[in-house]
Amino acid sequence: MTSTPKKILFIGIDQSIPYLLKKFMDKDVLPNISKLVESGVIGEGLSCPPCDTPTNWATLATGATTAVHGATSFYLHLPGEPFELGPKIRSRTSLSRYAGAEYIWDTAEKNGRVPFVINYPAGWPSDFKKGAMSLLTWPLPESLPRELSYPATLKFSTEPSKPSLQITQAEADPGMFNSKSPLLQIAIGVKNRHVVQAPVLNGYIIDSEGNGYDSLAIANGKGEDWQLLKMEQWSDWISVEVESNQGKLPCLFKVQIVEMASDGSKLNLKLTSYYNTKGWTNPEDFGEKLIRNAIEHDLGKEEKVDYMISGEVKTYLFRARREALTLARAIKYAKGSLGWDLCYFHIHLLDAVNHRTLAVLHEDSPFYTEKAATKALGYVQTAYQIVDEMVGLLLESCVDDETVVFFLSDHGAMPTWRMVNVPLALVRSNLLNYKWDSKKQKLVVDWNKTLAFPYLEPPYVWVNLKGRDPQGIVSTGDYESVRDRIIQALYQMKDPETGDPIIKLAIRKEEAADLGQDGERIGDVVYFLNPPFTLFDGALEQLDPSEQPPEILVKPEAYNVEVNYAAHAYYLPDAKLGEYSISVPIIVNGSGIKKGFKLENPVQLIDIAPTIAHLLQIPAPRNSEGKILDEILD
Repeated sequence: MTSTPKKILFIGIDQSIPYLLKKFMDKDVLPNISKLVESGVIGEGLSCPPCDTPTNWATLATGATTAVHGATSFYLHLPGEPFELGPKIRSRTSLSRYAGAEYIWDTAEKNGRVPFVINYPAGWPSDFKKGAMSLLTWPLPESLPRELSYPATLKFSTEPSKPSLQITQAEADPGMFNSKSPLLQIAIGVKNRHVVQAPVLNGYIIDSEGNGYDSLAIANGKGEDWQLLKMEQWSDWISVEVESNQGKLPCLFKVQIVEMASDGSKLNLKLTSYYNTKGWTNPEDFGEKLIRNAIEHDLGKEEKVDYMISGEVKTYLFRARREALTLARAIKYAKGSLGWDLCYFHIHLLDAVNHRTLAVLHEDSPFYTEKAATKALGYVQTAYQIVDEMVGLLLESCVDDETVVFFLSDHGAMPTWRMVNVPLALVRSNLLNYKWDSKKQKLVVDWNKTLAFPYLEPPYVWVNLKGRDPQGIVSTGDYESVRDRIIQALYQMKDPETGDPIIKLAIRKEEAADLGQDGERIGDVVYFLNPPFTLFDGALEQLDPSEQPPEILVKPEAYNVEVNYAAHAYYLPDAKLGEYSISVPIIVNGSGIKKGFKLENPVQLIDIAPTIAHLLQIPAPRNSEGKILDEILD
């Protein structure tokens, strides 16, 4: 054991790629991460398949493989459920009630340490007594949204575009405002997104010095106290109760004067989102504390799905930097208010940027041009620099001589440009059968004729087994022969343009025990692709093979993608395409850690939680399968 228990700051960066991290460190544009490497340990880590987000953040927090913790990518098939149910329920693998292994933060609290977990795609919700868990920009099921509305600009006028934006002379003077000109009145409220009925607050436009209207008095939401705002000044947080599509929720918001006509004819206000304080932190009152003390209230529109960039990458990066700075402030605040011993968090911006850019960077890709590659590399570098800036803030505000920093990722990624049609391969082998649903205008699985059903995330194929599965038709005696046929059908898949094999490996799940694939939530056959093949082209409905458009049966086994340009969930942990890899960087720095040391061989991500437990001087999490990384200890 180390001489004294350490404190741990776990910096989780989704989809950091060793090649790119080294490239930008060599350019001297990542000074804070470079300092961690120079005075610490750097190595390479291998994910647990499927090499995806929920799976490996769970692995990093439990020390368990997929077979044990059960977080099989974004979609989960539970034994006894209909096969078609799983692909329709996204992200329940991130919920603690589906976890088959103990999280290290629960182990830590049971042993007297104080945990803080924020923005992490695993383990929600917690049941901490002294610590806290918070969602932030990464949404999860069984929680309430942090933002109920979009930020808005309200343009009030004496001749408005709609009655709710009318400036009128005040019906009565409350007697608390000393206005040199007649008191004017507005009603402030926003209705959009989750908001069913917005609270309407009175605001009074005031001429405070006799030189024209120059300030706004606004109720703080409680009907008694008032704030007086000048031009470009943000208000303090205003407390209101909002009627939302999740019921009545307590909220906070702020107001800023953007423009005010001195004659009182025009007033433009900027409103933040309504920030709900309930249902996204544990304990629940911690949400209001985070909003008041750490939230960047001018974050801009919160994206529904953070794993894809729907607009311009440049705009996304602007928002991503604000998110990164908000995370750093929240962790700093929690350090002061909770005194955490263990902090786990994740941020997703590298994953989002990589998905849009990596194939543009690869010279073999049909999307590559020198001009496009230069622009894309600039975006990727900016994303890494945002991470580095956040790391610098955390090192400055949260790290002392007894804190050990772990900088890790869940998976890397590789450029991809060829979409794979796995359902077609099973249809051709008469393993999977569809029928036309005139109501849905789609093909749906004919379970009476289907011997095997594929999942794409995770890349598993299930035998439709009688007695085990609700619609099973395959007898126990035919189970192995059906698995043989599945494996043969997968290996027969070839790129029609090049003849290249699509499948790298297809094996029975018990043969994949060394990859952590022998549990009850693992498909009967596990398969992995060769790059640059992929199973996702940007539309989530593609990941549900139970319902498909009719063209799925006429498209070839492989064809060029249209949207998504990088992938990771479909490959072996040590897969590479040129310099790009599914492996991840591991950086550890702090007291009791070797300095300037490079690990010779890749380590498994299941080894991280036991090593952190060792440094905290607590037992490894229950169900942990990894080992302590003794080679990094000084």
